[in-house]
Amino acid sequence: MIRVTNGVAVGGITMPAWVPSLGEVSSVASDAVPILSALWLAMQIVGYARKRWAA
Repeated sequence: MIRVTNGVAVGGITMPAWVPSLGEVSSVASDAVPILSALWLAMQIVGYARKRWAA
C-alpha cells in the first residue's frame, strides 16, 4: 500500500511537468484518429468487395 501511495504522490508532484505533453499527444490523436479510422473503413470495404465479387 505504501508503494501505491508513494507512486500517486510522485505523480501528483510531477503532474505540471507532463501535462503539456499529454495535451500535445491528445491534439495529435484528435487529428489522426478520424483519418486512420476512415482508412481502416476503406480497407474493410475493399476487402469485403473483393471477397463478394470474387465468388
